[in-house]
Amino acid sequence: MRLPVWRRNQDRELDEEIASHIRLAIADRVERGETAEEASHAARLEFGNVVIVKEVTREMWGWIALEHLAKDVRYACRALRKAPGFAAVAVATFALGIGANTAMFSVINAVMLRPLPFPEPKRLVSVTEVDQRRGDAGSSSVAWPNFFEWRSRSKAFEQMSAYHERAFTMVVGGRPVHTPGAIVSADLFATLGVQPVLGRGFRSEEERAGSDVVVISDGLWRSEFGAAASAVGSVTTINSRPFTIVGVMPGGFRFPFGVPAAQMWVTCAEDARTDEPGDTPMTAERGAHFISVVGRLRRGTTLPAAQVDLDAVAAALAREYPDDNGNRGVKLTPQLESLVGDTRRPLVVLLAAVGCVLLIACVNLANLLLVRGAVRGKEIALRVALGASRRRIVTQLLTECVVLSAFGTAAGLLLASWSIRFVVQVSPANLRGLDEVTIDRFVLAFTAAVGFASALAFGTLPAWLESRAEPRAGLDESGRATAGRRHGRMRATLVVSEMALGVVLLIGAGLLLRSFHRLAHSDPGFDGSHVVTAKFTLPDNRYPYRKQIAFYDELLADLNALPGVQASAASPLPLSGLRYSISFQLPGAKVPASEQPSAAFGMVGPGYFRALQIPIVAGRDFTAADDDAATRVVVVNESFAHRYLAGRDPIGQRIKPGLSTTEKETPWREVVGVVRDVRHLALNEPARPTYFVPYAQGLISSLFIVIRSATPTTVVVDQVRRAVLRKDPELALYDARTMDEYLTLSVAPARFQTMLLTLFAALALVLTAVGLYGVVAYGVAQRTREFGIRLALGARPREVLHLVLRNAMRLAGAGIAAGIVAAAFATRLLGSALYEIRPLDPLTFAAVAATLVAVALAASFVPAHRATRVDPIQALRTD
Repeated sequence: MRLPVWRRNQDRELDEEIASHIRLAIADRVERGETAEEASHAARLEFGNVVIVKEVTREMWGWIALEHLAKDVRYACRALRKAPGFAAVAVATFALGIGANTAMFSVINAVMLRPLPFPEPKRLVSVTEVDQRRGDAGSSSVAWPNFFEWRSRSKAFEQMSAYHERAFTMVVGGRPVHTPGAIVSADLFATLGVQPVLGRGFRSEEERAGSDVVVISDGLWRSEFGAAASAVGSVTTINSRPFTIVGVMPGGFRFPFGVPAAQMWVTCAEDARTDEPGDTPMTAERGAHFISVVGRLRRGTTLPAAQVDLDAVAAALAREYPDDNGNRGVKLTPQLESLVGDTRRPLVVLLAAVGCVLLIACVNLANLLLVRGAVRGKEIALRVALGASRRRIVTQLLTECVVLSAFGTAAGLLLASWSIRFVVQVSPANLRGLDEVTIDRFVLAFTAAVGFASALAFGTLPAWLESRAEPRAGLDESGRATAGRRHGRMRATLVVSEMALGVVLLIGAGLLLRSFHRLAHSDPGFDGSHVVTAKFTLPDNRYPYRKQIAFYDELLADLNALPGVQASAASPLPLSGLRYSISFQLPGAKVPASEQPSAAFGMVGPGYFRALQIPIVAGRDFTAADDDAATRVVVVNESFAHRYLAGRDPIGQRIKPGLSTTEKETPWREVVGVVRDVRHLALNEPARPTYFVPYAQGLISSLFIVIRSATPTTVVVDQVRRAVLRKDPELALYDARTMDEYLTLSVAPARFQTMLLTLFAALALVLTAVGLYGVVAYGVAQRTREFGIRLALGARPREVLHLVLRNAMRLAGAGIAAGIVAAAFATRLLGSALYEIRPLDPLTFAAVAATLVAVALAASFVPAHRATRVDPIQALRTD
């Protein structure tokens, strides 16, 4: 019944009656498929009372939206249930893309995005020293005296602390236990904002020599002290000295973020000790740069302001100590950014790669929807003819896409939960946050957002095209053919796009594979096969300088007496992650200490070069006669000889290392040998100038035992352990590894990036092949009548086969060409990750192009062959 037109009436009862009629009218129109806006507009025209119509519409808006959404979702589920094949393929395709993205983002979230587990982590910054002659490339660790000056003079920091990792041997129940730990300044826990849950932290006066106090981790407290509260205040033996346990840190506390994690912390009183009377402690050595510094900015202080503050302090120190600090600057970096370091670029590249995989999956889904839209052409045309608006059609089709993406996202999350284990297993062990990789709320929110955005990405174009279809075109055969051709061009464009993305990923993976192969087969400069290494720490209080040398001499003599064993000692060990750099003087070059050149430095025992089979290219090896009483000697590598002794016979030349010894005056050393270059820090880094001294003439740290033997590794390690315990039952052997393990660890970051990018590229290749197959197969199905006519008129099956393959290869060729152009720019991001391979390597580009051509032929051959088997009579009977 049509009601009369009312003017605005103040009578409340009449307004309520009008509102009731309006509600019924709007609900009725919504039930017939109209949108809320359409129903509201019609109500305005019918009732005329604009104010009441607006109020009623606002009341009903939420109900209308929910009702529409529920109906659309139910309809979408029914539509997917009626097409199980389409639904299964679409969900699987989307799950692969979203699962890979979720797994990769979980790693990036844990490593790069998750805040440090300390209060107000954004105020924590890393402070390093900088050699101003080399800029940022000269960033290095810090010397204790410089840290003390920074801490006392800086005004920008609330606290500033220093630390370095150190291995300890703790005696528990009469047995030695190797315990990783750290030497720290007394205010480290205050700087981080974390205090012990039992006992206390360190006091400032406990930084002085003789303060033997220790704070232990929750894990060590539980495993070795039975979680007894009485452990705090008790005395335990660490490095053969009694230490008082003053505190226990909370469970989960971890700092530094090394591998393995520190289990105990002692103050820098440990570095304030001296081995011999009159020696300078490490806390007073301004030239010894080996500690790390973390600071907490004052509230309201910005990083640039703190940089200016410390620059002023560094400039003052350069004036006061020109020999040691003449070229020393300071660099501040957010602590999280400092920890992420060089892993940022590879992870970003991998995230971009997995994003391309998802994009390819979306293109495939868009193609599937275009095909499905062509099949549903009559349905859409009929709905439009019955009065459904284009907006209503688009809304319904996008709802189907969102429902599809919801199922795909759920499957992708399940796939990601399995994939994370694999990603963690192949990740480098020293990647920070690796043990915290999980699908948390932030990752779930990311996945949901990406899933929804992807649904709109792959659903908008097909929905828009279907909504534009005219009813007559959808119901008429010729109209459907025209729409099919229009959709066919769109599908072809999408296939070209996904093939181009696949080419970019495959070329990137190919470059990394070739680079990794060269890296893994590069010559490190030594032969690590059948070489076992291990380490132990001699406590300073029981083993002063000369006793340490005697201990190593006797132990190596015992090991060399074993059948088939070549044993020696060295520090640092190649590829172990350790590197020492010490300055030196050349004859006639009188320069301040801050201007002196520096080179990598190593302490080795007699037979070290023979044990690692490092060739001696000139002169001789060290011998047992090169002891503390003999003439000071040195062996240099080829890079050192070429850079610093060029044009002269290296043998007999002299250098003076800046090496502290028991002598009052640092002596000159005579070069007695030249050895082949060794890639010490990493296989992808060139060899640096290096010089070696016999450990008997310059021992400054504990040594690695290096043993070459054909005996199985476990037997060799057991032999070394028994030999060490026979000499001192309080020593714990640790870091027992083969040199092959060090080689494997050295290439772990490259292997991680290469393996994952190759996996993503393979996934992209499969999706691309499926997409091309789908387009060609659908094209063949659409042209069945045409192929029947061709065959009826005498065309040979071979000609039909060539026709289909030629069309498919046009698409593939366009995609490959576009991908090669895009890859020429994209692969520049991999420049720093490649080893002896150029980003525009022609062999890789050609191999990928050939691979894609072969895959395109294989993907299109089956539907092409099907076209040759069309029955002309049956084809002509089809409408």
